[in-house]
Amino acid sequence: MRRTLPILSAIPWLIAGAAQAEPACPPGFSMLQDSSACVRVSGRVRAEAIVGSTPHRRADGVTTQASGRVQMDVRKQTEYGPLRAVIAVEGIRRN
Repeated sequence: MRRTLPILSAIPWLIAGAAQAEPACPPGFSMLQDSSACVRVSGRVRAEAIVGSTPHRRADGVTTQASGRVQMDVRKQTEYGPLRAVIAVEGIRRN
């Protein structure tokens, strides 16, 4: 998950001052400032904890897991047709 921090910190600079979404952008997208490109940032976080005992009941065990995903989708209409770029970063941590 530490690798996602530089990407996450750059996202506000990419969409800072984004203009109001024009009809050219699909729902959920925002127009980038001084550009005709549309961008959408999405993601998810999941956390689990499993508590159980060993077969001999000598000790209880706790297992944790966390995962997350950040995705940036950029779309732009070009003279050759639509152009789409997707960047996705995913991380999993188990204890």
